Amino acid sequence: MKTKKKSFDYFEALVNMSLYALEEAKLLKDILSDFKPEALEEQRARMHELEHRCDMEKHDMTIALVKEFLPPIERDDLFRLSHVTDDLTDSVESVVAFFYMADIKKLRDDTTPFVDLIIECCENVVRLLKEFKNFKKSDKLKGFVITLNDLEEKGDRLYVEAVRKLSREAESTREVIEWRDVYRNFENCYDAAESIADNIESAVMKNT
Repeated sequence: MKTKKKSFDYFEALVNMSLYALEEAKLLKDILSDFKPEALEEQRARMHELEHRCDMEKHDMTIALVKEFLPPIERDDLFRLSHVTDDLTDSVESVVAFFYMADIKKLRDDTTPFVDLIIECCENVVRLLKEFKNFKKSDKLKGFVITLNDLEEKGDRLYVEAVRKLSREAESTREVIEWRDVYRNFENCYDAAESIADNIESAVMKNT
């Protein structure tokens, strides 16, 4: 007697991807809390390993979707959600990659709020994706979406004020250019988290 093959759990895969993003965010916090430029190459490699694991999760999900006759929600929605969730891990990795590539030697004193907000975004993405499997009857999803929209707006405000302060205080043109890009990389993380929320909202509307 043949054993029925267990179907791929797309909801669990998305949660796993978001957990890699959260792990990256916490690693980013550790890196910048004890910033050592000489350690960035090794730290970047650790960050890339987490991003690679997320890529593998996305790859497995894509293969399953190609073979799946009847996925639990629209195929395109699952493809899109895997893509935007992977974008979040890419965005967090890019923060450390830029510190390494630009050979930044010293942090500015306003980096902590940016990193704390990235962690908060990732934590809420995990909560959102854990609840997603209950989308047909959940009364929590909308609140998670609104929270992530609010966090993205908070990130926009942080970015504007940080760039304004940078323009007043920077000691060189190089510092202005480099740190505008640092702040933009931070902001990309908030945008990526909000994109997940927006795509969840769209998927729920289409599949209920």
